[in-house]
Amino acid sequence: MSTRKFPAGPFSHPTTPEWAENLVEAIANTCAAEGFAPVPRQAVLEGLAPALGQGEAKRVIERRRDGRFLLPTAYHVEQRGTDGALLVLKVDLHGAATLPWVINDRTRSAWLHPSGENQERLEDLVEQQQLVAAWTVGVERAKTARRALASTAAPEEKDAALAAVAVAEKELARAQEELKACERALGGRRPLPVVRAITQDGVPMAALTTEPVSAAMAAEIQRYAVDVLRRRARQRSYDLAESLVQEGQRDSTVVVLQRTPVVDGDGDVRYVWRGQHATGANRSDARLEIFGLSAQQSLTGVPQSVLRLPGEEENRRLVVRGLGEILRRISALLNAEYAAPDRDEDGRAQRAVRIAQVSSRVVIGAKRPERLEESLRQLNVNEHLRGQLDYEDMDRSLGLWSTLVKAYQAAGLLGDLLAREVAQGRMPAGELDEDAVADALVGARALDELAVLLTPGDEVSAMTLRDVAVRCATVMLFPPVPPRPQNLAPRAAMPTGRYWPVVRAALQEASWGQVNGSTAKRRTEIWAAVTAQHFLRPGPLAAAERLFGKPEVQFGVRPDARSLVSLVTACRQGDDAAWEILVRRHLLPGLISGAEPFVAPNEGSFQSADRKGERRAPANSVQALVNAWTNPPENVTRDLLIAFAVAVLRAPDSPARDGLAPGTFWAPDAHGDPREGVLADKEWFDTLFPQTSVRRTRRPQPSSADSTSSAATDSGEDTVELAEEVPEPALARMTRLRAELASLVASSTVNATAVAEEINQLLETVEGAVRAREASGAPEEPAEVQKLYMREFAGIKADAGKIGPLLDRAALAVMSL
Repeated sequence: MSTRKFPAGPFSHPTTPEWAENLVEAIANTCAAEGFAPVPRQAVLEGLAPALGQGEAKRVIERRRDGRFLLPTAYHVEQRGTDGALLVLKVDLHGAATLPWVINDRTRSAWLHPSGENQERLEDLVEQQQLVAAWTVGVERAKTARRALASTAAPEEKDAALAAVAVAEKELARAQEELKACERALGGRRPLPVVRAITQDGVPMAALTTEPVSAAMAAEIQRYAVDVLRRRARQRSYDLAESLVQEGQRDSTVVVLQRTPVVDGDGDVRYVWRGQHATGANRSDARLEIFGLSAQQSLTGVPQSVLRLPGEEENRRLVVRGLGEILRRISALLNAEYAAPDRDEDGRAQRAVRIAQVSSRVVIGAKRPERLEESLRQLNVNEHLRGQLDYEDMDRSLGLWSTLVKAYQAAGLLGDLLAREVAQGRMPAGELDEDAVADALVGARALDELAVLLTPGDEVSAMTLRDVAVRCATVMLFPPVPPRPQNLAPRAAMPTGRYWPVVRAALQEASWGQVNGSTAKRRTEIWAAVTAQHFLRPGPLAAAERLFGKPEVQFGVRPDARSLVSLVTACRQGDDAAWEILVRRHLLPGLISGAEPFVAPNEGSFQSADRKGERRAPANSVQALVNAWTNPPENVTRDLLIAFAVAVLRAPDSPARDGLAPGTFWAPDAHGDPREGVLADKEWFDTLFPQTSVRRTRRPQPSSADSTSSAATDSGEDTVELAEEVPEPALARMTRLRAELASLVASSTVNATAVAEEINQLLETVEGAVRAREASGAPEEPAEVQKLYMREFAGIKADAGKIGPLLDRAALAVMSL
């Protein structure tokens, strides 16, 4: 730490040790009086006090008889009256003191789940980055040595220098290829770091901590977070940095103190405390850019060459690590530059003077510190869902998902719903760690937390955990609604149970009776975004279009009680219903987000060079796969279907092998064996399962006569055929037909879409044939042939004309349903 007397100016210097201790006492006493858990002492001394603006510590503290406290006007409570309540200190911080927070819901889709496998892949990536950097330096040194050779040097020396350059360039190229492979293994993303409330003597405090990592890992995570944040911010209609230079920062942002344990090369662990922007992360990054720093440098250490003071000897091996020393040096440099009579109007000091100090709300206390991260995430979600800088589609859906999970928690229904519907009542809701499960569902923890929901005896693997996460997302977005009571008055409100109102309030939807296609589309997009995050290459939201409809929204989706292994076994035994459930509820995410997606959006050009297969509605692709079980196309067997299903489930975890890229597999043959050399992709899928216009088959409905009591087993023959049919009770008929209605509506939608696509293809074929005839100069078809086509077209048009009146009659009839 430098002891030099620095010039005064608009850029503040760190708080003195005496006032830092006074601030620790004031925060602890105020939190105790208000009933909040405080921040740790080291967080204040190393992360907050050095960052305070000029005179801020003295301004916010008052002396009372029983000690020092914060002034009542210096703090307030965010989210008062909730478990997520936060006590925040309103102060001005040094403009370069804080960092963008990595946990930003506006960039959530750019991160992977923090599983052990992903962490290992990140370590390999960072090691490869260091190797590329080393060989880049090696190439430059070899070239410099070659240029330094005198023209009179011996031929052997020149050859050796050329050989050294060639070797270095070859090694650099090899290292760069391996780096690209590491990037592909992560899908171009990074695992989200796990943050938790810090504990002292087993008591949680109002600050966060990450897992210990190397300095290179910490720098890479921070660099990637800033890079993604900048890409998202390109949709701004103005330059944020220039706005801060001209006008300063007008609004206050929320800052949380976070500890990053960094493991040095010698194995020692040092604890880095920094303020992290839970809101206003873009402004934090823009301020650092104006000050001439990067976020990763501010976290792990700034090279002395960047902050070298006048008269100080340059040392390229020296790194400035402490926050107080970093801010002291940059303030000294900028104050000296600002005080110069001939200062540069475009220099750092002039550009940064309006953000020398910025208004902030620093979290110093929490009602439930173990939920601190979740409370801060909700502040971030709310700022972007209600603010000016909107989410992209994927991140907006993930933000709404985070809001929904919090709503289930707040209502006390998260454990109950998952224990009842996913675990099928095998465990009481009280045995679920709701906080851990919620974190896993929103991507803040690994999916291992969901292992408790697996069927007993199931292997805990990436495949089974991913599947149970999909089950959770499905039942939470489409919760089951009880059937309409028989004695309910016609115009009475439908009782929707305990879960549906939670979803309605969280997603701000209309009442149950007003559910429409827009509601179904919105929930389907959220489902697609949530399930896509379990894959390295998330598919587009449009690929799930119309895969869930109004019936699923109004009446919910109940997960099958069988485990994934049991469903596959049931399919092997010929269970038709099990196959449809397997496809629609378990294979679907992998069909959309696989390394080789089989279901794609119904959009784009037929001539696109990158497009595989046909342009078809996603619902048609799924329906074709479902129908192939009972009505198989040519060369399709049940062995092939089961082998394909198992391959789709396991593909996300398969490594590169036998000429295959990670996550891909060879197409199965009729016996279920892989056909080496034939890649299973959308082109293969569309060829094998062509577009269908056949409505999906319905499950046979058991009638009341199918269930026999144990007392009736001794009364003569097991079965008997009567002379006349037994009339079906009206109530049983009503229940059966209502259950069939949803299936018929869904299949009719698929059929109508398929017919429209076929007619469009017919039109394109006719027009293309006419253009080709005119270009070739060939004669027209004979009049008899044209009349035959016209007669057939008239028949098609007549049949199509019947659809409208029939739908009008159905619409009138459904009003009395």
